[in-house]
Amino acid sequence: MAANERIRGLQVYRPIIYGSHARLLTEQEKELAPAGHTHRWTVFLTSATSPPPEIPPSSNVAPPETDMDYLPGGADDLSYLIKKVTFRLHETYTNPARVFDKPPFKVTETGWGEFTVTIRVQFVPESGEKPMNLAHPIKLHHWGPPIEASPVVAPPAPETQPSEAGPSEAAAPTPSPLPAGSVPSIPTINEPESAVPAPAAGDGDGMVVDPSPSVPPPSVAPITEDPSTPLQATVVAATTPISIAARYPVHSWQYDELVFSDPSAAFLSLLNEHPPSALPPRNRRARDQREEFDIRKGKKGRKSVNGGPLAVDGGSRTLGPTPSHSREPTAASTSGEAVTGLAALAKEGIPGEAGSADVPLEFSQEMEKGEWNRLNEARIRIVEEMDNWRVKLIAQEKELAKVKEEMRAVT
Repeated sequence: MAANERIRGLQVYRPIIYGSHARLLTEQEKELAPAGHTHRWTVFLTSATSPPPEIPPSSNVAPPETDMDYLPGGADDLSYLIKKVTFRLHETYTNPARVFDKPPFKVTETGWGEFTVTIRVQFVPESGEKPMNLAHPIKLHHWGPPIEASPVVAPPAPETQPSEAGPSEAAAPTPSPLPAGSVPSIPTINEPESAVPAPAAGDGDGMVVDPSPSVPPPSVAPITEDPSTPLQATVVAATTPISIAARYPVHSWQYDELVFSDPSAAFLSLLNEHPPSALPPRNRRARDQREEFDIRKGKKGRKSVNGGPLAVDGGSRTLGPTPSHSREPTAASTSGEAVTGLAALAKEGIPGEAGSADVPLEFSQEMEKGEWNRLNEARIRIVEEMDNWRVKLIAQEKELAKVKEEMRAVT
């Protein structure tokens, strides 16, 4: 058999992970980053299997500190298969086409806005395969159900209206006016870390799609400097607490497979010389940021994954609401009104859908089995629904035939 002759009816695959990772800049990084940049992000492509963690998971061992720059996968070297990977960034970045001819295939930059990166994968000449293009939108902000329940802000106390005091009633004390020319002190308000400032003029790094800050700035009421006006709650400092999700990095990656149909004999021999590392049977680290947070807070042991928003039962990973993530209004705005409707969906996510806190930290055979179970369950439900509609259609057709028969009898 010739080396370039293709073997018909054969498919060979190699699992990969591609996506992005983002987090807020540290104070030291802000000093070195261009003006207006708020996040450090990495876009990457790597093999699907992750190396084993340094500390074995155990409920008796304290969990290690969260690696803010952790990326999954990378156990296999894909250079035998991939000749070149080109990441096409937004044109405002210097040298937007970043080319890598050896691992790691990743780009790390800073920015302040989200955009889509095109990933072009070129294979070795022996493959005879055309280049493959992937697209990934970089995510800088968390989405979906939060890791923790949203903080509830108590509504402000209602203002008491002054009433006319009778002869026997004591008059309410009147606040003393400020001395002429003085200004009341304003409490210091720390800007939330997740606020995204607009880029400075002429700053070309980081094209923005949604430059609005993820946390609204605190509102401050105007201050009256007229000494004739009493000081009556003229300063309102309502700061929004920084959520746990804002401190955690934003994971946005996915599992995929490079599938080669009818490979040539030479390429098949090359693939057989480099078999992929098998996925671990079970997760060796926290399943996702939500479970990592629960373990760190002592809400869940390492081996216990029952009843949470991501429950594991027989290898099937399903979504289920918990009191802290239910769709009932639990959060309140600074005005004391519950957050409901579209505002609640934007804040809490859509019921039943996973968010950034549910992105797996590691892919395993258990998760692969769970995915297969979900697809099989969906297929069964679709078939059942088709059967139900088929029965309804037959009944409607019989009813139609009966009505037509009655109309012919009348005419």
